[in-house]
Amino acid sequence: MDSSLVMIGLTNVLSFNNIACILGGTLLGLFVGAMPGLSATMALALLLPLTFSFDPATGLSMLASLYVGASYGGSIAAILLRTPGTPSAAATVLDGFPLSQQGKAGQALGVSLFASFFGGLMSGIALLTAAPLLGTLVLEFGPVELFAIAVLGITIIGSLAQGSVISGLLSGGLGLLLSTVGMDLTTGTPRMTFDQINLFAGIDFTVALIGLFSVPQALTLIENSHRGNKVASRITDRLMPRWSTIRQLMPNILRSSGIGIVVGLIPGTGGDTASWFAYNEAKRFAKDKSRFGKGEIAGVAAPEAANNAVVGGALIPTIALGIPGSSSTAILLGALMVQGILPGPNLLTDYGDVTYTLIWAVILANIALLVVGLAFTKMSVSVTKIPDGFIACAILTLCIIGAFAINNSLFDVGLMLGFGLFGYWMSKAGVSPAPMVIGLILGPVMETSFQQSMLIGNDSFGVFLESPIATVLLILALLSILQATPFFRWLRLPLKRRLKQS
Repeated sequence: MDSSLVMIGLTNVLSFNNIACILGGTLLGLFVGAMPGLSATMALALLLPLTFSFDPATGLSMLASLYVGASYGGSIAAILLRTPGTPSAAATVLDGFPLSQQGKAGQALGVSLFASFFGGLMSGIALLTAAPLLGTLVLEFGPVELFAIAVLGITIIGSLAQGSVISGLLSGGLGLLLSTVGMDLTTGTPRMTFDQINLFAGIDFTVALIGLFSVPQALTLIENSHRGNKVASRITDRLMPRWSTIRQLMPNILRSSGIGIVVGLIPGTGGDTASWFAYNEAKRFAKDKSRFGKGEIAGVAAPEAANNAVVGGALIPTIALGIPGSSSTAILLGALMVQGILPGPNLLTDYGDVTYTLIWAVILANIALLVVGLAFTKMSVSVTKIPDGFIACAILTLCIIGAFAINNSLFDVGLMLGFGLFGYWMSKAGVSPAPMVIGLILGPVMETSFQQSMLIGNDSFGVFLESPIATVLLILALLSILQATPFFRWLRLPLKRRLKQS
C-alpha cells in the first residue's frame, strides 16, 4: 500500500466540496431508497451525467455516497409500508413491518440505521486494506492478463445473473457486440454504423445505462400506479437505539457484515443475496427461532448490516481488477471512464489519487449516513407516500434531460429510449441488463488487450497459455460457465439421486 497515495486520497475527500457532495449524495440516496420501486442503480445512472463537469474525485464521492445512502434507505419503505424500497431490503420486511405494527417503527429504523452504518464502515475498512493487497499482485499484468480478466468478468457476471446462464451470457455477449459499434480502435474502419454519423464514435455507455436501468423502472411504476394511495406506519417511538440493544445485537451485526463483504467480493451477486443469507444465519444462531417473522429485532439488523457491507465488498474486485462486483459498481466504473480513467489493475497505481479518494469517500459516506439518517429518517416517511405515477413521470423527464446533456444530441435521447424499451422487454423476459452494461464497459478493454496480445504472440493463441496467470483466469472463466450446465448440476446431486436418475 502506497501511504502517500492513501494520504492524498484522505486529503482530497476532506475538502469542503467533497464533504458537501458526500452529504448531499447520502441524503439523495436515502430518499431514493425510501421510494418503493426505485433502486440505487437507477439513481446512479441518472446522476452520472450531472457529474461530468465535476472533478473526478468529487463526482465519484457523490456517486459512492448515493450508493451507500440508498442501501439503507430501502429499509424505510420495508419497515413502514411492507414494501422494500430496494431489492436488497426484501428480507427486512419479514421482521421490520411487524415491529412497526407493534408501535416500534422507530426502534426498527434505528437498529436498521446503526446496522447499516456498522456494516458499511466494516466494508469500507476492508476495501481500504484488501484492494491495495490485490493491487500489488496485478502490477505485473500486461495485455495478455488484462484480456483474461475481461473474459472472466463477462463470464462470471453472465453466469451469476438472474435467470438462466444462457440468458446471462447472451446479455453479456450482446453488450460486447454493441461495444464494437463505431470506428475500429486499430484500423479506424467504421463498424455497424449504418452510415449514421452519430454512431461513428460508438454507443455512449452512459446513454445505455440510463435507458437500461431507469426507463424500465419508470414503465413498471406506471404499470403499478393503479394500486392506490400508500399508507405508511407512523414513527412514535425513539429512533436512536439504546446501548443495551446495540451490545446485544453486535455479534449478529459483525457476522452479517462479514457475510456482506464476502458476498460482495463475488461478481454478479448483490445486496439481496447477502441480506437473505445473513437473515438465515441470524435465525440459525438464534436461541428462539420462533420469534423471527413476528417482530424480532435481530431479523432487521442482520440483512441491513449485510446489504450495506456489500458496497465495499463489491468495490474490491472493481478497483483491484477492473471487474464490476455489481450493476451499481459497473456504473461507478463507467464514471471513471467518463473522466478518461480506464478500468483495470492500473487504477491503484496510475490513478491512485482518484481511487483512494473513492475508497475514503465510501468510509466517510457511512459516517455521513449515520448523521443524515438520524436527522432525516422521520422526514423521509413522507417520501414513501408519493404516487407511483408522479415518480415515473419525474424519472422519464430526468432520463431525457440526462441523455440530451451528455452530447447535446437528440439522437442520444432516441437511443436511450430504444435501450429503455429493450431493457423493459428484458425485465419481462427475466434477463438481467447488468451483463450487457458490463459488456459495453469491458468490450473496449477486451478488444484492445486481445489485439496487443496477438502482436506479442505473433498471431498465436498460444500466448495465453504462456502466462500462468492468464491460463488460470481463463480456466476459471470456463468453469464459471460449466458450473451451471446440466452435467455439473447432476454431479452436485447426492450419489443416491444420481443413481436413481441414471
